[in-house]
Amino acid sequence: MPLDYFYGVMHKCTNTALSFQKAENLICITEDRLERNLIEGFAQNIKQLECSFQTNMRKRKREDDDDFDYLYGIVTTAQDWYFLLYTPGKILQGSKLPFSIEFSEDALNKNSEEYQTLHNGVKKVLDVVVGLLKDRACAEDDSPSKKKAKIEKYRSKK
Repeated sequence: MPLDYFYGVMHKCTNTALSFQKAENLICITEDRLERNLIEGFAQNIKQLECSFQTNMRKRKREDDDDFDYLYGIVTTAQDWYFLLYTPGKILQGSKLPFSIEFSEDALNKNSEEYQTLHNGVKKVLDVVVGLLKDRACAEDDSPSKKKAKIEKYRSKK
């Protein structure tokens, strides 16, 4: 599924929040400002995930207890990137340490070690983001029980 299949909806409040959408919200991204406590960024992202999940449930108009879905959250300071997995009643963080992108003025020189470090950091983060988008695109038509089994398998590895 091409990446342009998704479109972004952006709004401003104290920071930037972005949801990639098709028919439903799939991934919520929160940019946390450096001067704020990172906990506030996590709190805003989790609230956005909860709201998106409830909106998605209403869109599907399923009242059935068998319904199951999951969303991904991303909290970033631009340098540090944290990835979340949201399911009703449980939120998992992808790793204890963030994915980091180190930038310095020396990174502007393509022949420098700093450039390579920056390149590698950006590539790691983009690999994760693309993986999340691919997962959500592939899971779109999965049954609730198949989605639940996939998430339970992931949780058991944590």
